[in-house]
Amino acid sequence: MDKKRLIIYPLLFLITLAIATLGFTRFGFDGLILPMGVTYLYFTMIFLIATAIKNNSIVDIGWGMGFVIGSWATLLTTDDKTTLSYIVVGFITFWGLRLSLRLLRRNYGKPEDFRYRQWREEWGDNVVLIAFFRVFMVQGIINFVVGSAGYAVIKYNTFDFTGVGQWLVYIGLAIAFTGLFFEVVGDEQLRQHIKKGTRTLLQSGLWSVTRHPNYFGEILIWIGLYIAGLSMLVADEISVIFYVSLILSPVIMSTVLIKISTPLLEKNMEKYDGWEDYKKRVPMIFPWGKTDA
Repeated sequence: MDKKRLIIYPLLFLITLAIATLGFTRFGFDGLILPMGVTYLYFTMIFLIATAIKNNSIVDIGWGMGFVIGSWATLLTTDDKTTLSYIVVGFITFWGLRLSLRLLRRNYGKPEDFRYRQWREEWGDNVVLIAFFRVFMVQGIINFVVGSAGYAVIKYNTFDFTGVGQWLVYIGLAIAFTGLFFEVVGDEQLRQHIKKGTRTLLQSGLWSVTRHPNYFGEILIWIGLYIAGLSMLVADEISVIFYVSLILSPVIMSTVLIKISTPLLEKNMEKYDGWEDYKKRVPMIFPWGKTDA
């Protein structure tokens, strides 16, 4: 393991610890230390299973469940639970379970994904140690940071259907549920299309307004949960500085999906007839965005 990474990993851990303790001020259950610890433990367990079966790509299947476990750990340590707390936990649970189960059905019984297989070959005899940090712990860190905006809403909101803050909650939840609609419907349309066995490019339904409706939906989900959390500032439940730091949640998710996941997927989609015309007609992520014309 190179020296740069020996510096990066402790730094990443300090960032997550700062978020979990509200700026190193709450180290008990009144902070987010438990969901952080549970998330790390969860990804460590996946690592042990992956090492035993020699398939590190199962970490992708466990991604969604990481948020489910984190949200429930937060709820269990929340003293003053509100209606919004249960709504957000229910929302994340449905979204995370659905994502993990969909990936489990799609990948069950298949060999290790080519990306992880390639890394296994590159890392050689050090694959176990390197994979623990570069695959499982990094994903655990990202999982917690992305989920932290939702966890903060679960724990610190004072939602009571009155005051200015309620409208921020309504707007945020509307955006999040719109995102869930795009993700669920987009995935189902793709499943039905693949089921036909035509091996053609899907260009109808939600796929006619964005080339990646599922990714667009996931971005909306985390933006929506972040906006819903603005109500905590109205109620003076947490500091502005801490809440600003939570913007890492939608920013990181958006960056990963737009800059990493989408280019990799579109590289594979180039093999389909009509791809270049499709790119010119339909925006990549955002329906109101520019096309590649």
